Amino acid sequence: MKKTLIAGAALAAMLTGSMAIAQPGGGKMRGPDANQDGVITEAEVRGHARERFAKMDVNNDGKIDKADREARQAERFKKLDTDGNGQISQAEMTAAREAREAKRGERMAQRGTEAKPGETRGGPGGKWRGKRGGGGEGMQRGMMRMDTNKDGAISLAEFEAAAVERFKRQDTNNDGQVTKAERDAAREAMKQRWQEKRAKPAG
Repeated sequence: MKKTLIAGAALAAMLTGSMAIAQPGGGKMRGPDANQDGVITEAEVRGHARERFAKMDVNNDGKIDKADREARQAERFKKLDTDGNGQISQAEMTAAREAREAKRGERMAQRGTEAKPGETRGGPGGKWRGKRGGGGEGMQRGMMRMDTNKDGAISLAEFEAAAVERFKRQDTNNDGQVTKAERDAAREAMKQRWQEKRAKPAG
């Protein structure tokens, strides 16, 4: 029980591998921008989606489902459990958090910005992103939306279609590419929607 509960708390932070576009310094991006020209095309988005799907499909059965999620969680747990005793200690949690913060600081330095205490890693909304409903739970809801045929698994076609849909929402002038200006506008719009949602009284 202890192993399960501690792993769940740790993995909520560790399993937020979204498909958001991160932007290092110089206007270039990690992720879909394969040729690093600062502009994303639909072909690049499709290629990046296929690469991500291959990594998430742990058992290589052509779909992402509960078995893959459990396998990824077990792998993350094993990395956190550095002494191999089947439990995650406070020291191991602290070491993992410090390692993440160090990597985040390096990324922020590359982008020419300064990491602030409590700030989550980059992506739409920066610091506010980490406050979305429960981290891992938010990711889980997003994955469920990809499952358009509701069979409990996400196929490559569904995964790729979701990535293309996001791309087209950002491509506001419908020219088949997403520029930095369009990415910035999409981030601001998403941030505004989230702030408005948080401002609404509960119930």
